[in-house]
Amino acid sequence: IMRENIKEIENVFQSHSFSIDSIIQNVMKKFNFRSLCHQAGFKKQQGYSVTDIMTLLLLLPLMLITSVNALYKSSYQNVSEMKKDTLYRLKNNERMPWRNLLLIVAKQFQKLVNPDKEVSAKSAFILDDTIDIRTGRKIEKVTHVHDHVAGRKKSTLGFKNLTLGLFDGTSFTPLDFSLHAEKPLKQKYRKEQYTKKRVSQSNGAKRKKECDVDKITSALRMLKRAVKHGFKANYVLVDSWFPSKGFISTVRGIKNGAMHVICAMKKDFRKYTYNGQELNAKKLLKTLQTEGKEKRCRKRNTRYFEVTVYYAGIDETVKLYFCRFPYQKNWKLFLSTDESLTFLEMLEAYSARWTIEVFFKETKQLLRLGKCQSQDFDAQIAHVTTTYILYTFLAYFRRINDYETLGGLFEEIKDQLVEKNIAERLWALFEELLDTVISAMTESGVVDIQAFKTSPEYVQIKELFDDSFLGKQLFQDDKVA
Repeated sequence: IMRENIKEIENVFQSHSFSIDSIIQNVMKKFNFRSLCHQAGFKKQQGYSVTDIMTLLLLLPLMLITSVNALYKSSYQNVSEMKKDTLYRLKNNERMPWRNLLLIVAKQFQKLVNPDKEVSAKSAFILDDTIDIRTGRKIEKVTHVHDHVAGRKKSTLGFKNLTLGLFDGTSFTPLDFSLHAEKPLKQKYRKEQYTKKRVSQSNGAKRKKECDVDKITSALRMLKRAVKHGFKANYVLVDSWFPSKGFISTVRGIKNGAMHVICAMKKDFRKYTYNGQELNAKKLLKTLQTEGKEKRCRKRNTRYFEVTVYYAGIDETVKLYFCRFPYQKNWKLFLSTDESLTFLEMLEAYSARWTIEVFFKETKQLLRLGKCQSQDFDAQIAHVTTTYILYTFLAYFRRINDYETLGGLFEEIKDQLVEKNIAERLWALFEELLDTVISAMTESGVVDIQAFKTSPEYVQIKELFDDSFLGKQLFQDDKVA
């Protein structure tokens, strides 16, 4: 059930792809994005407002444009009068507070969808990492990163993207992220990598330094930062890579134990105290099997054991769940610091972790996450941030559309949709008319139809038509956000 309902943006693309700029404009107005940029600390860029530049950056994935440079070589090059250097200056600016902006946008999302600030019983902070593949060795801080999906020894060029998100019971919202380096390139390639001097206290310098911090430390910093910004949840969900003793005890110490940890665990050397005995996971499982305490969950068709043990590393008792899913040979192990949860309740709470997997999939496939080939590390941070903000906007539209009444939020969309539909139909009609006329001329041997369609005259007619009906709608409203 969870997997069927968490595709935040796929339906938006399928149903509204031809009006996506209208959707973004209206959502930006609802978010009061111009004010959020100012609040985050973004400043005007030489004549153009940050909001206008950001709007264009947000729309690139929706126009299937791979880069700023590609935009100015495409048919969309006249969508705005600003030059590409304007966009590059913003993306490469080390002073830009991208982290603060993402947090503020996420906070505004929660304010709009949850004005009463209710904390859902299913709410959870979710941490996970994914590979951001790159193709250029000259990209600043790029390294070989391990690809655990492809195999134990497989690595690829890129970054490890560690992301923190909030599942509020309905939607997943990205809150924060950090890009991490792993295995350095060979010395001769490192010398060729892009570098630039940054002010030590600038946002860009801090993000670059963060690249070499271990992921557990970075994850805990992001979690504490999110709580400090007012985000609340009942659980922290992670896979088996994260739950060291230090991680669990630190999470439990935030806000005096306000959040519980639910995580997958490796059946390794770690020991748990059960009936006065210190046992590792494998020995504990054998003990439970010997005692005949196996249970069955009919709803999940799963055999399981659940047991409360003392975990010395975090100095408190926890609940362990061994389970064997249908058609699987090996037993899985889960841990919850919330001892009140039954096996089914734990499993349903942990299943929300799947939302971040869907998030990674959709941002990569639909929003081109990881496609930025800029050599400047500041631009890489800008790329991920704008992708996450765009996802948040589309997730908001999808949530309002699916779960609440639209009200007056998108009243203007109808008019723009009608205008675009009419424009597209008129062009199709005009093209059909041209085909008819030119076909007749071709039969008489006067004009070659294919040659005409590639002629400057044909292109000029099309451009005139586009400008009249479709062109330059992006910034026609100066107060778009």
